Amino acid sequence: MSDLQPKLYKIMLGGQEFGLLFSINAIDDIQDHYDIPISHLIELLNDERDTFKNLRYILTVLINEGIDDEENDRPHVEERWVGRKITAGNIHELGDSILRAFNEGTPEPDEECPNVTSE
Repeated sequence: MSDLQPKLYKIMLGGQEFGLLFSINAIDDIQDHYDIPISHLIELLNDERDTFKNLRYILTVLINEGIDDEENDRPHVEERWVGRKITAGNIHELGDSILRAFNEGTPEPDEECPNVTSE
């Protein structure tokens, strides 16, 4: 079985490089915050009324999880700071980056899964 070891997905925001990390902690925080399963992530990013707000929150969680994972002295980013860096020019790129980070952090199923039986 593939092990769950998410990798940092690098983005540029506010002239700085950050890693987005879709760890179990980040997934749990997002699910609890929105009271939805993580499989509804695309719906959050496509919500016309709340796109900027959702993007701001999710990016903050993923960036801060990446900072924690790198175990350095870099300070966490604030949600308001992230919101100031999201523009009409980068909103789609940032949304795509979140989805790519999620896909890269999700393990691919093994070819042979012992719990699946074929008939």
